Amino acid sequence: MIKHLFTLLAISVSASAADNTFVTEGNGIKNIALGNIDNKKVVFISELNGGVSSYSTQGKKRWHHASTTPAVMFEIEAEDINGDNNDDLLAASGDGHIYAWDSSGDLLWKFSPDYKVRFSEITVVKNANKIQIFAGGNDSTLYELNSTGQLVSSTPIKGVVRKIESGHFTDDGKENLLLMTYAHDKFRWEFLGLVDASSKKTIKSIDYKNTQVKSLSRFMLTDMEVADIDNNGKDDILFFGDISFQASYFSLDHNLELRSTFNATKKQRQRYAHTQGVFDSATQQVIMRHGGIVYLLDSSGKLLKSDGEIYKKTAYNDLVINTDEHRLLAAGALGGGNGVYSFDLNNNSWITESPSVEGRLKEVNSNIATLYQQTLKFVPPSYQKRSDKSWVMIGKKAPKEVMNLNGADLQFITQTKWDENTDRGYLVDLIGKDALKRDRRVKYNMSRDQIIAKAKKMEQAGTPFILWAGHGTDPFFLHIDTMEAILKVAPKTCYGFLYAEMHNPEDPRVQLFVNEYVPRLAKAIRVEGKAKLYFRYKNMFWGASSHQQPWKDMFYSGKYADILVPASEDTSSRTQEINLAGRVGMMAGGYIDDFAMRIVDDNPTSWRPLTPGGQKTVSPYLRQGVMMAAYGARFGILFNNKYLDENASYASLIALMKSGVLPLVEPENILSIGSWHLMNGVDKHLIHSVDDHHNMMIYDKDDTNAVMSVGQMHWAGASLPEHDFSKIALGVDFRWMNYMPEMPHGMVPIAPIEYKSVLDKKHVPYSVSDTKYGYVKGKKVAAADYAIVLKDTVNQGDKLMPVIVHGASWSAIKLDDSHIRVIMVDPGYINPKARRATLTFNHQTPKSVTDILSKETLTLHKNTVELTVPAGSMRFVDLAY
Repeated sequence: MIKHLFTLLAISVSASAADNTFVTEGNGIKNIALGNIDNKKVVFISELNGGVSSYSTQGKKRWHHASTTPAVMFEIEAEDINGDNNDDLLAASGDGHIYAWDSSGDLLWKFSPDYKVRFSEITVVKNANKIQIFAGGNDSTLYELNSTGQLVSSTPIKGVVRKIESGHFTDDGKENLLLMTYAHDKFRWEFLGLVDASSKKTIKSIDYKNTQVKSLSRFMLTDMEVADIDNNGKDDILFFGDISFQASYFSLDHNLELRSTFNATKKQRQRYAHTQGVFDSATQQVIMRHGGIVYLLDSSGKLLKSDGEIYKKTAYNDLVINTDEHRLLAAGALGGGNGVYSFDLNNNSWITESPSVEGRLKEVNSNIATLYQQTLKFVPPSYQKRSDKSWVMIGKKAPKEVMNLNGADLQFITQTKWDENTDRGYLVDLIGKDALKRDRRVKYNMSRDQIIAKAKKMEQAGTPFILWAGHGTDPFFLHIDTMEAILKVAPKTCYGFLYAEMHNPEDPRVQLFVNEYVPRLAKAIRVEGKAKLYFRYKNMFWGASSHQQPWKDMFYSGKYADILVPASEDTSSRTQEINLAGRVGMMAGGYIDDFAMRIVDDNPTSWRPLTPGGQKTVSPYLRQGVMMAAYGARFGILFNNKYLDENASYASLIALMKSGVLPLVEPENILSIGSWHLMNGVDKHLIHSVDDHHNMMIYDKDDTNAVMSVGQMHWAGASLPEHDFSKIALGVDFRWMNYMPEMPHGMVPIAPIEYKSVLDKKHVPYSVSDTKYGYVKGKKVAAADYAIVLKDTVNQGDKLMPVIVHGASWSAIKLDDSHIRVIMVDPGYINPKARRATLTFNHQTPKSVTDILSKETLTLHKNTVELTVPAGSMRFVDLAY
């Protein structure tokens, strides 16, 4: 029986009777806009990676352009800029361009300054037959273009552009600008005001410290609309987002005076719920979707009606109202939807409708259902030896049919947090008052005796557990004496202690932890039981930041290889592939013997206001988990995906593990590593600017001039320079969510420069950098010049691998002397699609290539095999020699 999985995959089981819902021919939809062509409404669409298209409102394709330089297409606008009375399409792209296509889809022009900018916002002002196009991005500049794409002016502004909108805000009836900029990545604003379109001078602005709006200092904006909501001929500004994960809406009038507010109840909190909103001018009502709940408000913010449950309904990427037909169009869906869903606003029951997903997500769900069914039937072949290790997963047990699979052992454990209120006087004696800093999210409400008693009960009950013991805000949720005591009373059930985001090596608390806590914990763990120390870090920590002291001695000395388990904390991160390459390097290089996958409901993030979590489909998490496991991760930590079905959220992942389809991987059996990248120290300015992920105001033209470039938060969505390590070595096109890089040259692990001697003995090629500069014979080389070395290194590595895969994220694992398992995954994390993959064999062509789940024997053409990796899913192929 697989009823649990179908509960998960259905997403919304009640079908909508709405007409005009259609599926586009492209990929995951990012934005939707309505325009007028020959006096009829048409739909303009942009895709996450930069494709654009146009459809009739009935779904007939008018035209489509795939992206030539993949990057996030942040915003599109439909306006007639060439004077033919038909709306054209303008777009702001993370590839550094502003684009304009005419109504028929022909490119009119594209603009970029003579240095790299990540554009994210665009709007058009029309006054007295004069057209002004305004755009902005991460370089603290307001750009003005004319209708032919020529630069008219560039105005310095304070902050990174968050929103630029046009509207009638003044008594003279002219259109002007609303400008909003950020200094912090998700909260408050640096500037919020009205700007004269002609002079670029501020008409009026409002500070978030203003008494009217100071409660909004923790407001995270995810959508905005400009509309006249009180019919006075002047536009108001509608803000949609959340405060502490509670749906929140407020509006300012044309004078920037607070006009209306609405806040959902605490019971309706949903993490990263991707709030979207529109104003319905026909009814003077506000429509807002926040995760699983839809709200209908009047223009004053009063709740008229709501429907849904938290974490249940599908969240869409963009909303727009077709005023001609009085229909709400909801475009895309989190997780990579390419459907446009229509709700008839003339039907009073529209708010209760939950259309079943169509198009790409329906395809993905079907593919995962097939994968699951095939996995339940899988029996490991005789040549696949059973591992003496087991999978260790935090979470609830999977359905019975999964737990009955017998290809591998799996242990479920519980993660919990016991916060200790023991006096910190001894810590103050060691490092001063920094020891008294505490995490505001933590209660600190337990004594040492209470904690030890709880650990005893866990041991007596036979309940395995892991404890969250510290964070960068406070490494001392638990004291060292307490942890040693826990290990003594629960040697069989305590699986260890978890730490997160303690990345600052200058922090005296971190130094104390490394120098005092870790040696004592290592000694206690080795004496008492099976525990490990788990570390979650984001950004480039495992690939770069960990190569500075005191971390380098801790993670790369080998002294603690048996107890350290690195994991990712890749929320609000753009460099996941570097973090992955670093962890694979640690394990394949022998610096650790385990690493962990972390799969959590705010994983799909890069710049949080624009990429919230809340995926209803298991596909991104499933594929990420498989890719981590395919390179040696056997621990899974912090599974807390409330958006997914509680009983079956990871049934398919656990099935792959329990069945043996996913083998437990030893480093020496990874055959998809051809070359390495070694860290000769790190450029501290670069890595600290990346780690400073809340700071948006650190734009530097020199950010592009690095081997590991444009990784700072303000570059989220930007295309990568041709010389970048991630692009050359790992096949990454833009800084967004690259948990599963395509890896055209296999995995290129990252290790310290000291690993050079090992690689030299094995005659394995490697490149060297300090994140900013490359190194040739010990001398620094500029990143652009070093690109040829990077390319040559990975090309040499290609020749050493028995198989190379192009078109999918992949791993090759030796099962025995005659068999290799190749795992191929659709790399589109929240933009899934079917991938045509090619396997090319070096040295020796296998005698057979078999899909181990479908039992299909694949056809060899000379030394290659071609196959399709299903959208949102994966293929497992065994090579027999």
